[in-house]
Amino acid sequence: MAKSETGKTERSTNNGPTKVAVACQGGGMHAAFALGVLKAILERVDNKSEPKFKLVGLSGTSAGALCALMAWYGLAPKKGSPGSAAEAIKKLEDFWQDFVARTGAENLLNTFTFGALKAEEIEVPLLGLSARVFGINPYAAGYNALAAFLPTLGVRKQYFDLNELLAETCPALKKENDIDWKNVDTRLLVGASEVVNGLETVFDSDVNKGIKYPKNTASYWRQQLPLSLEGVAASGTLPAFREAQRIGSDYYWDGLYSQNPPVREFIAGPDRLEDIPDELWIVRINPQQWPHAPDSNKDIEDRQNELMGNLSLNKELDFIMKVNEWIKRPEYKNDNFVKGKKPVIVRTIKMEEEIADELSYSSKFDRSRDCMARLCDHGHKVALRWLDSWQDNKVGKYPEDAGYRKL
Repeated sequence: MAKSETGKTERSTNNGPTKVAVACQGGGMHAAFALGVLKAILERVDNKSEPKFKLVGLSGTSAGALCALMAWYGLAPKKGSPGSAAEAIKKLEDFWQDFVARTGAENLLNTFTFGALKAEEIEVPLLGLSARVFGINPYAAGYNALAAFLPTLGVRKQYFDLNELLAETCPALKKENDIDWKNVDTRLLVGASEVVNGLETVFDSDVNKGIKYPKNTASYWRQQLPLSLEGVAASGTLPAFREAQRIGSDYYWDGLYSQNPPVREFIAGPDRLEDIPDELWIVRINPQQWPHAPDSNKDIEDRQNELMGNLSLNKELDFIMKVNEWIKRPEYKNDNFVKGKKPVIVRTIKMEEEIADELSYSSKFDRSRDCMARLCDHGHKVALRWLDSWQDNKVGKYPEDAGYRKL
């Protein structure tokens, strides 16, 4: 439990509900945990009898971006719907039911691809060797021929074409005036990586609302662009499975290589205190800690991927912690770099340790219904328990709550 200097649990204070932004890490099918977490949060948002918090922001990268988008889209006012938490929950559930393997052919394809990745984790006893049995080049003619042939086998285009699935699920984002941008209350940030110039890229719903942010500048190597379905697809573009997503004249890969997920933009930018959340809740998919030093090829690959997935997030959270520290120091109170800023409490929602330990790099690619349902149920259970503790002012804060054990 995080405590202030007075010994009481630290909690943001304001005159109304606590303004909260929720940031969802990417992690392939492990992001089904975030599906369950978001469902629990949205259930509380819809409880008008006791509004303890207001959801003002969502953020995500890769599969976390898919979760964040669906929640945001359901909440957003658009033609034919004012948006609601109930609609957001349904949108999340429907999307994931379409994302996982549904037909017999899709289950066979999932068994093959997931099985091939699992086979790569098997070592030859004593020698410590493992064979690379699964590798595809999405630019090769054979890959394109296979993609064209899959529908004849009973594989839905939505299963292997992310752009198709997103267009079908969020049609209002394909038409310029179908979202009522003026009345969108929840901000969405989606992280991606521009490949050619190496620009950290955030697709930001605030840009769609006409709020001005700097475009790409060589001095910062980052840019904020309008939210689009192509931007969300870019965030989920692993180069081993999809060609780089082209947007205009630029090419994009997964946000794992830049921001996983974006959070700095909630704090930085135009200095409008009313737009800065009181709390930032991180849905952490990649464990901060491991039970032991990795000692097999399987464990080494798994831990490498997790560390990569946490690197950018921890740097951005460190930045927020540093700004919080500056704001508290009386000698800085009149300095320009703290004006228009306020302390932001960061908290972590994470899997139970034994569940996290059971997962591996290969299971991030298990698109079975069972995998999705298991992690979604776990996320929902963890989040409901966490929200009860948060309401009673009994949860900790970052960085102490990021791992499973005290250092």
